[in-house]
Amino acid sequence: MPIITITTDLGYRDPYLAMVKGILYSKIPNVTIVDLACQVNKHNHKDGVFNLMSGLTYFPENTIHLFAIKYLGDKKSLANRDIDNTRYLMTKYKNQYIVCPDNGVFHSMDKTFNEPVYQLYFENHIKHSFYLRDVFTDIAEKIVNQVPLSEYCTPIDDYCKIFYNECYATPSNLQGQVLYVDDFGNLITNITKTEFDKHIGNKKFDISLPGGHVDKLFQTYDDVKVGDMVCFFNSMGYLEIALYGDEAGKIVLNRMMFEKYKIDKVIIEIND
Repeated sequence: MPIITITTDLGYRDPYLAMVKGILYSKIPNVTIVDLACQVNKHNHKDGVFNLMSGLTYFPENTIHLFAIKYLGDKKSLANRDIDNTRYLMTKYKNQYIVCPDNGVFHSMDKTFNEPVYQLYFENHIKHSFYLRDVFTDIAEKIVNQVPLSEYCTPIDDYCKIFYNECYATPSNLQGQVLYVDDFGNLITNITKTEFDKHIGNKKFDISLPGGHVDKLFQTYDDVKVGDMVCFFNSMGYLEIALYGDEAGKIVLNRMMFEKYKIDKVIIEIND
């Protein structure tokens, strides 16, 4: 039974997502469709990539992942990065298929990505207006039916590359980005345990944010008291920073505070 996941910013208020699913069920009657992340904030490419990257490893071989979030920016950034939201690509990564616009998804997920990439053919330019429904569903059907690649795509190597998951080390600090803020308000960074152990190890460290300060790694949220800041490596291996909340044991951060200060970087000061 084929499995298809959808990552998109279409949300659930409008009928658009249902249209996509209806076509998939019509084309592939025995399909299982999974909403990997369908309520990503509008055009938030980075959040969409994080969701796809986090969820993909839990699916079986030959799962088809449809990623439909545009990368929007000013004209200069779009031109400099060779982003083309109207060009559509496919690859097989970790024995699963990814179908997406040419806007940097592959290297945003994995900076070491080195799999063959294919540009997709489609007949009607009007299909750009709703490419998830009118292009990606056709491609999913072809993949499921094992249609030869030569009939609907061609290999390329001039696709867009964007790197979200890089952190930087200096003798005095380790600098990372906030990859994602989940619905509990937890900050998930791109600093991995491997990078932390390499540059900091058992040295003393300090992380300061507008909402608090932490200088110790914990194992879980429950290692601190309600209202305290907690810092630990989550189940995906990324450094996560949160406040232990007092509502139903949830972990919360003051989202308005982080929006106000626009926190997108985390700097770990190293204290020898």
